[in-house]
Amino acid sequence: MMKNEAGVRIEEMLCQLADATRIDGEIWRAAYTLEDKTAKNILREWIEDLGLEYREDAIGNVYGRLPGTEPGTILTGSHLDTVKNGGKYDGALGVVTGVAALGYLKQSGFVPKHSLEVGGLMEEEGSRFPSGCQGSRAICGTLKEEDLEELSRDGVTLREALVSAGYQTEALKNVKRDDIRAIVELHIEQGPVLESEQKQIGIVDSIVGIVNYELTIQGSQNHAGTTSMPLRHDPVVAAAEFITESTRQMMAQAPSATLTYGAIQVFPGMQNVIADRVNLLIDLRDGSNEELLQDVVLLKRVLESIERKGFQTQLRQNDWLESVQMDPNVIRVIERHCEEKHLAYKHMNSGAGHDSMVFGKHFPTAMIFVPSIGGISHNPAEATDVADIQTGFELLCDVLKRIISSNLFYHGKFYYIANDNKAFSKELFHMTDTYVIDVQDLGNALDVLMFVLAIDAEKCSRN
Repeated sequence: MMKNEAGVRIEEMLCQLADATRIDGEIWRAAYTLEDKTAKNILREWIEDLGLEYREDAIGNVYGRLPGTEPGTILTGSHLDTVKNGGKYDGALGVVTGVAALGYLKQSGFVPKHSLEVGGLMEEEGSRFPSGCQGSRAICGTLKEEDLEELSRDGVTLREALVSAGYQTEALKNVKRDDIRAIVELHIEQGPVLESEQKQIGIVDSIVGIVNYELTIQGSQNHAGTTSMPLRHDPVVAAAEFITESTRQMMAQAPSATLTYGAIQVFPGMQNVIADRVNLLIDLRDGSNEELLQDVVLLKRVLESIERKGFQTQLRQNDWLESVQMDPNVIRVIERHCEEKHLAYKHMNSGAGHDSMVFGKHFPTAMIFVPSIGGISHNPAEATDVADIQTGFELLCDVLKRIISSNLFYHGKFYYIANDNKAFSKELFHMTDTYVIDVQDLGNALDVLMFVLAIDAEKCSRN
């Protein structure tokens, strides 16, 4: 067998997907475009060639399915869309590796208890429809009727884009999923941490909270040549001061936060005119909702110092996405594989938003990161080593098998049961008595569940 055989094949598939969806030499798969359709056709061919079941839902998510013997689905995959002039790994790696993993499991004769699915999800990036994550939101049932009127960056509503692409909007209610028991998303890190620390795998504990603002600083428009410097009320200077000071204070007081000024517009924008006003787009992120709230307070405090100099300001919140914790039980499955295979891994937070950020509020969800060379992403130079792709593939195959064969599901909640030498043990260092029950014979799983429920019922009766 060729070294890193699966990694090499996945790399070839990523290149095929990228080359087929270039626009003027740039990779760009925007939602409901010709490039999006081309990508789905390629994906369908791969899925059906591997003997998996293919389907597409009413929002445009595509699935490959390895049927199970009992109800319930374990979902993997990621998003198919890209940013303009992006790379070939962001999102697509999770989709392609998921296809390869399910194909491998089927060919190896594995028959899952619960169905395994790989999903290619719609519009995670928000490149065409700014709110983003339309595919995962529809699966969770949080995409509302009024969301279909959202305008794209090219002036088309989501409803119009869906209809033009051949989808029936009245069927959107059928996209919501209640059968999903757990979700595992494989993704490139999109940062330099794993590479710099020589780690093979990142296990995501949480996805950061994100708040987006639009800031207007109002000054006094005047002639550039006849207004002396001390008499100016220049909003550009105020904006520069605000950017510099907020960045300095954020680095000193909130080192885990990231603060980005992604766009600056000056009005009227003429060389010989002192500006009337400046508009800024602000992206602020931190690991928890509490931290993010403190960061916002700091930002507003710096803004107050600008206002005291006579500038009028208006800070408008566009989005606030809460931080989301990944499921500790699914994380434990990933962690156990890494330990058994002696993989160098790291627990970390994700500084980027993902479909898992949406899923994590509704389903037991986990994310696996593989290293990004140079930490580069959203860039044509985006890359991941074939050996790291191979490692991610092998981990994903094993984790999907373990989730299905080594767990209990009760009312949609995921309960992990390990397979080791211990049958019943008490965990230490907890404020309350906490016990772990390890089931070696899964034929006894129902009995164990009934035992746990009996204990819970007895405790409830005392309260």
